[in-house]
Amino acid sequence: MIDTLSIASDLVAAGVAKPQAEAHARAIASAVGQQYGDLATKDFVRSEIGALRAEMNAETSSIRADMSTMEVRLVRWIVGAGFVYTGLLLAIIRFAFLP
Repeated sequence: MIDTLSIASDLVAAGVAKPQAEAHARAIASAVGQQYGDLATKDFVRSEIGALRAEMNAETSSIRADMSTMEVRLVRWIVGAGFVYTGLLLAIIRFAFLP
């Protein structure tokens, strides 16, 4: 942000009439604003990075919770399948090899 009061004061101190100094300061502020108005400040970038970090942490927590749920379901399926295969193997052994 441009300090137009400081610019005008400096111009008045240099001998420029106050109305002209104020007009020059406004013109400078307008020109700089048009040229560099879309540039981000450090504070803006820091706040955006902070917001993105918070969002990523929330998403990461959600993904971890989903992965934990899927891990539990997968373990249940593996254990269940192991019992089924064990049961089938025992049934085949019983009927094939035992009288």
